[in-house]
Amino acid sequence: MATKQVLVIGGGVTGCAIAHDLTLRGVEVTVVERGELASGTTGRCSAFLHSGSRYAVTDPEAADECIAENQIMRKVMPSGMIEPDDGLFILLKGDDPAYADQWFQGCADAGITAKEISPAEVARREPLVTREISRAAITPDAVIEALRFALVFAATARVNGAHFLPYSEVQDFLMDADRVIGLKLKNRVTGELFELRGDAVINAAGPWVGEISSLIGIRIPLSMSPGVHVIIGKRLVNHTINLIRKPASGDFAYPQGPQTILGTTSWTVENCDHLRAPKEHITNTLRDGEVIIPSLRKYPVLSVNAATRPLIAKPGANERELSRKFEVFDHAEINGVESFVTIGGGKLTIARAMAEKTCDVVCKKLGVDAPCRTASTPMVSWRRFYVG
Repeated sequence: MATKQVLVIGGGVTGCAIAHDLTLRGVEVTVVERGELASGTTGRCSAFLHSGSRYAVTDPEAADECIAENQIMRKVMPSGMIEPDDGLFILLKGDDPAYADQWFQGCADAGITAKEISPAEVARREPLVTREISRAAITPDAVIEALRFALVFAATARVNGAHFLPYSEVQDFLMDADRVIGLKLKNRVTGELFELRGDAVINAAGPWVGEISSLIGIRIPLSMSPGVHVIIGKRLVNHTINLIRKPASGDFAYPQGPQTILGTTSWTVENCDHLRAPKEHITNTLRDGEVIIPSLRKYPVLSVNAATRPLIAKPGANERELSRKFEVFDHAEINGVESFVTIGGGKLTIARAMAEKTCDVVCKKLGVDAPCRTASTPMVSWRRFYVG
């Protein structure tokens, strides 16, 4: 049988993870990305390796997915890629103690270790964190560097034969009746127009999946929800700190190298190009950050960013109520368009699982009888994306 060829739209962590998965199954892959790899949502995300504890009460399905992938990533990621800070979840005095009981039970139900520690132990571990704490727990959360995290998937895929075309923007689809057979693209550096053909096309463009699919009249039920991060130019905490309450704006602070990241907020947009962080979101994030770190204002703000969450929409729900689960759309079944699949929703932590489910669908369509191997295959250094 001739080797199957798949085109992947989107060079964020999901597209890179899909390329890694497919190459291990013997499929030839080309990833097209209109900017640099991880230059969209991936490069501006919160960069947590979630344990799932943040979602233990409000989104137990996401909690289950996160803890499973957290454990897998610790096994297959190269040494040094995961900053093992652990999570520190704190219940502030005045917050709902009944919710804390639900949270501890939710963690237990999901198999997430949540070791309760005393407020005095919190003070010992985190001298700058508020003392207005009634309960606290250590969880297996961690921090990663998002660009390098994505590049690990890409580097491993490239070592195994995948091709990556940055600055290649999709202009249209090549069609043969109701079947997608390739892409029309534009090189954003030279202006050159060119075409690529493949046996299937995967739309993994994050918050842009709707824009891509609309080129052939397909609507994806997506809610585009940006959030703001404020980066403080000093490492103020030693753990990824979250409040034990329903996920909300301004409820975490975490270290990343010599910095501290505060976040995040939420609103909705129709177009996520050229995002600007609203001034009130920056102000509110700093105000909320002071609840966690009272001396926060003594330290300089290094930068601010905003990234768009590509959430699966649900009628009547606001962006905070939407699940962080993902969905694979087989457009042959849904829209009558063959050889075209979209992956929407999800989180960076579960990118490998998102890729597995997507590739299962695509490989079945292509007649590729090969299991997913990414849960047990160690990956190479991100540097090998550049040096081979």
